[in-house]
Amino acid sequence: MATDRDDSSGPIAGPLAFVKHLRGEGFTVIDTDRHEPLTQVGNGRQPHTLAVHPSGRWGYVPYMGSNTLEVIDFRELRVTARLDQDRIGTAPVGAALTRTGDYLLVSCYGGLPDHDTPGLVVFETSERGDVTPLKQLPVGKAGGIIVDVRNDVWVALKDENAVVRLAGSPPFDERDRFSVPGDPQDVAYAASYGLLGVNNVDDGSVTFLDTLAGELRGTVPAPNPRGGTAVPAADRWFVGDTEGDGVTAIDVTAVREGTGDHLDSAADRVELGTPTAFTDATPDGAVLAIDAYEGDRVTFLDPATLNVVARVRTGETPHHPRFSPDGRICYVPNMDEDTVTVLDTASLRGDDPAAPVVTTIDFPDGSAPSGCFRTDRSESL
Repeated sequence: MATDRDDSSGPIAGPLAFVKHLRGEGFTVIDTDRHEPLTQVGNGRQPHTLAVHPSGRWGYVPYMGSNTLEVIDFRELRVTARLDQDRIGTAPVGAALTRTGDYLLVSCYGGLPDHDTPGLVVFETSERGDVTPLKQLPVGKAGGIIVDVRNDVWVALKDENAVVRLAGSPPFDERDRFSVPGDPQDVAYAASYGLLGVNNVDDGSVTFLDTLAGELRGTVPAPNPRGGTAVPAADRWFVGDTEGDGVTAIDVTAVREGTGDHLDSAADRVELGTPTAFTDATPDGAVLAIDAYEGDRVTFLDPATLNVVARVRTGETPHHPRFSPDGRICYVPNMDEDTVTVLDTASLRGDDPAAPVVTTIDFPDGSAPSGCFRTDRSESL
């Protein structure tokens, strides 16, 4: 099936940051060498993720608010294809590519084009960036989705209180199904551990699955969990707390040794005086950045000691901090101030709280920048 193409041209750039607009359309694209905005790209509302093709040329964005999927050309910074609800389904929330990039899977909260049942739509990709609908998998209300190192697809099913594992190649058969407690939503994956963390919102916990062994390792208490960052240098896994205070730090050794039971002693709480959601760590695991749902400061934590390294004022409601691949720079979207703050992480331990601020990038009024995706980092968020 052909896709709708948009042949308007745009600038060519190198390493980029795509910062999504929660209350506007699409993304603002930033040149991360100069920390300067280049253009706005995309016309959908409420983008949920950005899946990057292994070639580095194409990005795929599901928009939950407008029920659309867009293909973005990173070289020319333009939308090359747009699929509407009749081909993508209702409320698409997640997207993941198979290891070779041959197939794109999009998870939906609502009905699929030919089904009242929600689930996954599978597309075949091409070198030109086209996406052709290949198959629909009405597995249920599908939330978080990842593809592991073995090319298996893992999907959280909200209404089923389950996680399903599918083959990452046609016919995409179901291989395993694991029960989890209480409204599983987003998932996080750490290839270094072979672990999948499933955030069970209603239960206030994270369930861990060993993707290599195909076994459930255990469930750890974590109130209102969101996101998930593995820090192998500290042997910890961090999740936010969207309604409480601070973050939960989880002992990965205890998780890996688990046999499917409740691992209550594996969790430590770090109180920060604000609800949080997303965390990110430098590649060496020396520093963890934590956002704030009710504040104007990003907290930087030592993942090993759980001590606060610094708290830097960036702007109202800093959301989803993102480090550069070398860990030297951190981008912080400030949702209620319509800015992105660029921080120099080498200055975090100084006495001057303003020292880390390299620059502040202004965004359109009311756009509410709320998530940062970097094309020079291999994983999608």
